[in-house]
Amino acid sequence: MTHLELRGLTKRYDGVAVVDGIDLSVPRGNLVCLLGPSGCGKTTTLRLVAGFVAPNGGEVRVNGQALSSDGYATPPEQRRMSMIFQSYALWPHMTVAANVAYGLTLRGMPKIEAGRRVAEMLGAVKLGAFADRYPGELSGGQQQRAALARALIVEPEILLLDEPLSNLDAALREEMRFEIRRLHDAYRYTTVYVTHDQAEAMTTADLIVVMNQGRIEQAGSAEEVYNRPRSAFVAAFLGGANILSGRAVDAARLDIGPAVLRCAEPSFVPGGEASLSIRYHEVRVHAEGGASDNRLPARVIRQTFLGSLRDLALELADGTMIRASAPPDLVMPPDARVWVDLPSERCRPLPS
Repeated sequence: MTHLELRGLTKRYDGVAVVDGIDLSVPRGNLVCLLGPSGCGKTTTLRLVAGFVAPNGGEVRVNGQALSSDGYATPPEQRRMSMIFQSYALWPHMTVAANVAYGLTLRGMPKIEAGRRVAEMLGAVKLGAFADRYPGELSGGQQQRAALARALIVEPEILLLDEPLSNLDAALREEMRFEIRRLHDAYRYTTVYVTHDQAEAMTTADLIVVMNQGRIEQAGSAEEVYNRPRSAFVAAFLGGANILSGRAVDAARLDIGPAVLRCAEPSFVPGGEASLSIRYHEVRVHAEGGASDNRLPARVIRQTFLGSLRDLALELADGTMIRASAPPDLVMPPDARVWVDLPSERCRPLPS
């Protein structure tokens, strides 16, 4: 059942559409991630859902009721939504328990009942032992948990998160991704999560919505958007991919210049311009040639050791650059001549 719905949602600033007519349906209890680069419109979309700004067109609907429409927005305090900002926005002069209880206090809940609820919530976010501390006495991850507890305790219809892990170090971000998913599974609030980090999206989301230039490029599960990208932008942004363009020889083969590549899925229009994608880790690098479909010569331009892999930049015969993720123990001299395999089952045709 659709809980949150965006219909033709549009927001313009100085005549420029930063959110450009997007449509999205979010089932009740799902966690949807708005994923994309800076400036793609994801945070503006979140602010439209929250009611901080009014749209120039389209609607925000919850349970079938329009909360925002052209030039109008129901005030945020009337929406039964909780929002967590990048800065967490905890009151520095209040203890953790007082911060978490704040929303209940505003609603006039009796102290005994509020205290019981706060204790339960702090236990759920593993902060029971920190109830009497102040935000300045907490680590970044603990502050994030406190902000989550404060947002969840008021039982919002919809939870909104605006890049909530951006201030944490890499190791703590990884830990908190799983913590956010654990809490979501426990409480099942409909959640909209804004991030530019694909690992966050793939770890936490039921539905990933990839945005670009104010529009939705693709929406689907992590597996769908990763394995079946519908555009060159999605293929390159989510996971990193080589995009190779040329002219279709037939439904399954693409002439890219230095070679004719075969795809496992025949979907090209013969004679037409087309593109395919293949992810960096799917490219195979060999020191010697041999008879094989989709094998072509290349020259090593750059190699970077990244611990678990070696990132290679390779130049094909016509100057086209591709990247490959090779085993970390594969060491080659500068300008080494190699052969690369682009397995046909990993070459994904992209829509024209």
